[in-house]
Amino acid sequence: MKRRHVLGMAVLTMTAALGMGTAASAEGSGLIGVCMQNMSSSISELEAEALTEMFEPLGYEVQVVSADDSVSTQTQQIQNFSLMEAEMIVVLPCEIETLEDVLQEARDYGAKIVISGGTGSISEDCYDAVSADDEYMIGMYVASITKTWVEENMDPDGDWDVAFLSSTISDDAKSRCAGEAQIIEPYLKNEDGEYVNLVGDVVDEADKVENPVYCEMIAERVESLDGSTTEMDISGDNRSVVAGVLTDNPNVRVIIGYNSLVSTAGSQYIMDTYSEEEQQEFAFFSAGVMGDEYEYLIGSVSDEAGTASVFRGACQFGGGDAATTLANLAYTVMFGEEGVDYGKSNPNSIGLYYPIEAGQNDGVAELVFFDSESQIVAYTYEEVLAQENLTVYWDAANGYNENALESEEEADDAEAAAEADAPEGATAYLCEYEGAFGTETLEFDLYEDGTCQYYLPGSEMVTDVYAGTYVQDGETVTVTGLTNVDTTSSYTTPGLWSFINSETGACVITIDEEAGTFTPQE
Repeated sequence: MKRRHVLGMAVLTMTAALGMGTAASAEGSGLIGVCMQNMSSSISELEAEALTEMFEPLGYEVQVVSADDSVSTQTQQIQNFSLMEAEMIVVLPCEIETLEDVLQEARDYGAKIVISGGTGSISEDCYDAVSADDEYMIGMYVASITKTWVEENMDPDGDWDVAFLSSTISDDAKSRCAGEAQIIEPYLKNEDGEYVNLVGDVVDEADKVENPVYCEMIAERVESLDGSTTEMDISGDNRSVVAGVLTDNPNVRVIIGYNSLVSTAGSQYIMDTYSEEEQQEFAFFSAGVMGDEYEYLIGSVSDEAGTASVFRGACQFGGGDAATTLANLAYTVMFGEEGVDYGKSNPNSIGLYYPIEAGQNDGVAELVFFDSESQIVAYTYEEVLAQENLTVYWDAANGYNENALESEEEADDAEAAAEADAPEGATAYLCEYEGAFGTETLEFDLYEDGTCQYYLPGSEMVTDVYAGTYVQDGETVTVTGLTNVDTTSSYTTPGLWSFINSETGACVITIDEEAGTFTPQE
């Protein structure tokens, strides 16, 4: 079966909407400098790609440089772009507080400054706009996802411990890790340690409220936060860090990390080191999810469709597509839009990813996500599955949801993976049939392994796909057991066509191999 792509190039949305042409670059140097913290993280690669695809068609030269996590290198790179009279400098900072002076100098040279991430305590005079993330809230939502999984999967009386892999490389990193640590705080606090209510207002101790992300099972296993915390490398592999944590404390089974790079690397270390039975005891949680990490999340519930994994959940900063959000903001800052004030701070949404095990979802393993509330909330899996804005990213019955993929390239990769997993030797047979919707084109795909699929190709009304088995005797094909591959659908068997038994999903067709058609036997 051929799958249709429905995605466009989202990074060109602003270009099409505002209609700016290549003449814009003729008014200045035509140079846009992009200073990345490093190029080993998925977000850096995606943001660089989005900015390049946004501005190069307009005649700009987009130069992307990597600081390789060096503050001094990034400072020098920004200075170089200033001397080159770059019209815009986009920065994913190593340590934002150390860049205040050089960013101010760049603005004095005439460059527009756009920052990806947080701005810490630096002056607003140093930048034009920031695509901002609430790092403390991101951390708290990592805690929320952890709480959900732990309380539904771990033994409260079991002999297991928890470890935090944190980063102190910047104020933003410290904020996220402080948010993650709220999982051991019984009462809700802000980043400064003050008691707050659910909407973030500071309250007296007498008016303190229970913390929605507090997990007693975690808290009772953390004698001190410092004693349970290890510094990680935010752009490195970190397998050795995970190995060290487990060597120091072999009872650690739940690991809360700063970013999803450590969860994928740490998960892979577990898969390489422990037996299959032991692997089920482990769980990683973190923030990020910008690239191949999806495969590891899928692998938490399906080692057949994704990379086998113990990465149990994640919070994604930027919601569905942080890279496109940044590129669109940079476009607006560069050209402006009459009557629109983009503002200094442009908060990103926060997406929550939950791998839902088949046992908790009517037999269907899924990776689902949704944008968070504006205030911190903790969910049970039942509440997750009841979310109105829930999106299924992947499920065991249908594979990837192309509408949920972030890019055309990611959709292509998903289609290639699906085709690689499909049975070989499929032959398609079509039939023009007078059915419930008038003349319909029906299709049977017969596979060499004796399985088959039946569906109505190209229909926007009937999208269900039914799978079954068949036996062929010459031109006669006897099909049995057609059932919907989407087990959540209300149409479990094909009941709209009279030649198919609506109770058993059985039918008989006659095929014409030369013509590639079939005729139903009513």
